[in-house]
Amino acid sequence: MMELAGVRVAADVPFGMHESTPTAEFFRPAAEDERGDLELELVPVDRLPEMFDVRYEEPRRIYAGEGEGAGTYFKAHPDLPPYAFVSRRTVKDGCLRCEYLPGNEKYMDYADNLLTLMDLEATLLDFGALLLHASLIRWQGKGIVFTAPSGTGKSTQASLWEQHAGAEVLNGDRAALRVTDGAWRAYGLPYAGTSGIYRNESAPLAAVVALRQAGENRVRRIRGAEAFRYLYPETMIHRWDAEFERRATDLLLGLMGEAPVWLLECRPDGEAVALMKETIQKETEL
Repeated sequence: MMELAGVRVAADVPFGMHESTPTAEFFRPAAEDERGDLELELVPVDRLPEMFDVRYEEPRRIYAGEGEGAGTYFKAHPDLPPYAFVSRRTVKDGCLRCEYLPGNEKYMDYADNLLTLMDLEATLLDFGALLLHASLIRWQGKGIVFTAPSGTGKSTQASLWEQHAGAEVLNGDRAALRVTDGAWRAYGLPYAGTSGIYRNESAPLAAVVALRQAGENRVRRIRGAEAFRYLYPETMIHRWDAEFERRATDLLLGLMGEAPVWLLECRPDGEAVALMKETIQKETEL
């Protein structure tokens, strides 16, 4: 059983699986008769469905269709034909079906390969979750996410909070944000970038902090179009799928309307931590 952003995914795999470091905390044995919120089913077939309505291509993935009719073809190498196909049509029935050509199990037999086959951002969107490029910390029992383009200092800022504020780093590169029991909650995921921190833990969301490097430390609250301008590029969205983009954008707008968003322009030092900490305490009564 996989647990991802509070969603239980039961995997039915007809071959042996190997554990992997990123997913170790996110897998557990299923209890007797336990069912997941979603069943991931891997099914060997003689041939894959004919390719249709191609929307976007990567070296090892081909995305077809949109919305409920979307599907993804997976390739082991850019020059090879697809070995597996996942259809999103089956999600409405509580099952995500992956068809694969026998003999290609070596491309799927590590636990983190299942996350790839699921198109995790698409799967969690079906459960009302956004995936954000962000470092996630837990401080005084609350979650704070630092989001920014790669190389800006997300994991550095999280580490500084650990050093100067006693925070716990739950994830170094990616977080899932989802409404649970009527409130936004931030979850760690099996993706951590260079930090190597993968914790299957979560916290009520207290703040979203957009980071930018600067010669001096300053912070201000941002809203509306300005907040959207900073957060949208860091949100994992299939931008070639209009329905996916609409649903994800609606969630992002909901997040911006309910959780405080800050712009922190800063140096990588303890003073930046103190400034942000004071601001959050003052505004959120932490």
